Amino acid sequence: MTLIHTRYFPSCAGFVAVTMSVLLLVTMIEIAFAEEPSCYATSFFGAAPAVTQLPLNRPGREACERYVGSERLGALFDHGDVKKLNASSAKVLVDAVRAYGVVVIKGQNLSRAEQVSFTAKLGEVVVLPKSFGGNDPEPSQPAIQRITNFWSNGTWKGPQHGFGDYWHQDGDFWTRPKHHVISVLHAQIVPPSDQGETGFVDLRGAYARLSMKLRKRAGGASVIASVHAIPDFKNGSAEHLAQFPNSHHPIVDTHPIDNGPLLYLGCQALQVEGLESEASGKALLKMLMTHATSPSLTYFHYWDAGDILVWDNVQTMHHAFPYNNDGSVKRELYRTQAWPTTTSTTGMLEIS
Repeated sequence: MTLIHTRYFPSCAGFVAVTMSVLLLVTMIEIAFAEEPSCYATSFFGAAPAVTQLPLNRPGREACERYVGSERLGALFDHGDVKKLNASSAKVLVDAVRAYGVVVIKGQNLSRAEQVSFTAKLGEVVVLPKSFGGNDPEPSQPAIQRITNFWSNGTWKGPQHGFGDYWHQDGDFWTRPKHHVISVLHAQIVPPSDQGETGFVDLRGAYARLSMKLRKRAGGASVIASVHAIPDFKNGSAEHLAQFPNSHHPIVDTHPIDNGPLLYLGCQALQVEGLESEASGKALLKMLMTHATSPSLTYFHYWDAGDILVWDNVQTMHHAFPYNNDGSVKRELYRTQAWPTTTSTTGMLEIS
């Protein structure tokens, strides 16, 4: 502690004034160098907690106290440049995706080949049929899905172009256990930060907050997913579509790694089996979708260039939201996917 001697001040009032000035200066310095407070998950809703605890992506000093959305989605993973990610850190990341559902990695700049290489560290890379790419393939990179409003030749796709602009789960058309898909989405160019966000829903939390009556009713029902009903695959060739038989998923489901309970909903367009009528199935699915997409179960990510999002599609739904797509603003993101090699004995995801 530094002492200030009163003999340097002609009056008590002068001493008090100078002392207050010093205290104010110290406080301002402390505020300038203080780190933003960290938010942490308050509930994992039946998921085994992450081996490595991560803070949540809730920017701003008051965000932790005032945030009304999901209690666990959107964990921040900071292990530096992911191009240099080693096997140990990759294991931590994949386990975090299992525990938090959605993981955010900031400040990255990957080429398409580097993104595929990064994704391969998380599991077996998924390559969809060429015709599922919306006639906009990434040259020489079949594992890359272009999520952008400009064609690869640089021309604008037009104002009506949309991709994934409805609540859905990637991979619901895969038969089990291949429906357990991890998605990796990397932003290179994004619109202004208040546009074009991506929303996520916590399906573990949706089950945890569902009434016992609805759990019982949903417990005997399943959703049927078909590639023919997926809007993003509307231009798929008959040959490619024929490679995918219908898949069936129980609505009241468990996670393939830690066996935590969750709702599996796919999207609003899916058929429901196991109830007394088709209309009853549609009504139940609509009710559950409304429940799952309530504000307290959602996380909305506002993109910065360089962001990477990694999410687990079994336990989350997502939705691309609109932005001012008049051709003056470019939105350029790239998606890859992986099937993680899993084990249920440890509760962790193992890197293949």
